[in-house]
This record gives sequence, structure tokens and C-alpha cells, in this order.
Amino acid sequence: MTVSDRDEELNKIIERKAKELMKMSSNEVVELGANDFEDFIRSKRIVVVDFWAPWCAPCFLLEPVMKALAREMPCVGFGRLNTQQWPDVAAKYDVMSLPTVIIFKDGEPVDFVVGAVPKKVLENRIKKVLGEN
Repeated sequence: MTVSDRDEELNKIIERKAKELMKMSSNEVVELGANDFEDFIRSKRIVVVDFWAPWCAPCFLLEPVMKALAREMPCVGFGRLNTQQWPDVAAKYDVMSLPTVIIFKDGEPVDFVVGAVPKKVLENRIKKVLGEN
């Protein structure tokens, strides 16, 4: 193997690793179900879950807020749970109104936000749990 072959192979490895890191740093809102919910709320120290339903108009107002916050806060996990499909999970966390956002810390609920709220309100509540406020 020549030096240029090793350089080319090394460049391919570096490129592949860079792509993997980019995927890890991009944060998206994850659609959750009963099977992956518990693992997801323990996947990061702070996790935010939006409990919603397809018939809930205010829930659709909150969706772009969640997506924007996910992009801006890569250290926080963001997920959505359709309560119509997974009512048992919603009942476990006493979700009675939609939308309800629950902020989890170390897998345990620490804050609840009920209703479609402005981005700044949700952001401040998350930052408080992070210890940034």
C-alpha cells in the first residue's frame, strides 16, 4: 500500500466520521410510541415530550415550536406522543388536556406545560430545568 493509498483511505474514514458526527449533532423531534417511550425519556439527561392528538388544533401550533427548540437545544431530547394512539402512556403521566408538554430530568417528570404556549415560554421552562435560568 502506498502513502497516497493510505492518505485516501484515511480521508474516507475522516469523511465518514464527520458525517456520523453531523447526524448526532442534528436534533429532531422523535415520534414516540409505547414501545420506545421509556427508553427515550432516559436517553438524555433532559427530555421534552409533547403529548398531542390529530384532532387537537392547538397541538399543531406547538409542533413548529418543538422543532425549532430541538434545533436550538441539541443537548435536550425532544419527542411527540400521539395520545389517540397511545392513551395508556398519556394516562400514566396524568395527561388530561392537550397539548401537554412534560419536561423529564433523568427519566422523571419535573415540569408540565399545558396548552399551546409561545416558544419563549417553553424555552424558559426548559432552561430552568437545565439550570440556565
